[in-house]
Amino acid sequence: MSTYRTATHKKKLMAAGATVDNIIIERFHGKIPDREEYQRLKTQFLKPGDTLVIYDLEALGGKRSAKNELEYYKAHNIHVKIVDIPTTAIDYLDNPEISNMILDTIISTLDYVIDHEIERTHKKQTQGVDRIRDKPAWNNYGRPQVQLPTNYEEVMQRWTRGEITAAAAMGLTGLSRTTFYRLAHQYKNGGLQV
Repeated sequence: MSTYRTATHKKKLMAAGATVDNIIIERFHGKIPDREEYQRLKTQFLKPGDTLVIYDLEALGGKRSAKNELEYYKAHNIHVKIVDIPTTAIDYLDNPEISNMILDTIISTLDYVIDHEIERTHKKQTQGVDRIRDKPAWNNYGRPQVQLPTNYEEVMQRWTRGEITAAAAMGLTGLSRTTFYRLAHQYKNGGLQV
């Protein structure tokens, strides 16, 4: 079975061994989770021992999705040919260990790339925060602090005495549920100065 996005992809898939009657056409963006045709292909058509031919790893979604999908196919003994990765397109029918080794290498590489991107993003975020820490912009950095309404203390006293419900207190103060309970916790523990 095969999946493709453009006519060029279709030609390359057919050159890699896909046949016209076994090609699934699905227009998609890799981040769209509901890919009905692909899910049907994966769960209903592909059986152990089958070969899935795809044009590139994006056909399986983003890097994390592609890694998970490749692990799924490996676990279910479904060979994956990726046209963009020529070593996967070679038939190793007489030696499936080589095919598994190549798939393991691709999965390991995706693992490395994902971990490296997370580490790089975290490092850049930390550097950005460090750059502005000593500058006047630091005072405006982050989420603005919630301004307590003028009636906050009065409403909180009524609420803690049980005179009004939490919903009524939220309505009187104009605070969202999450903010109300977060501030109420601080208020009760003496961590909020009104």
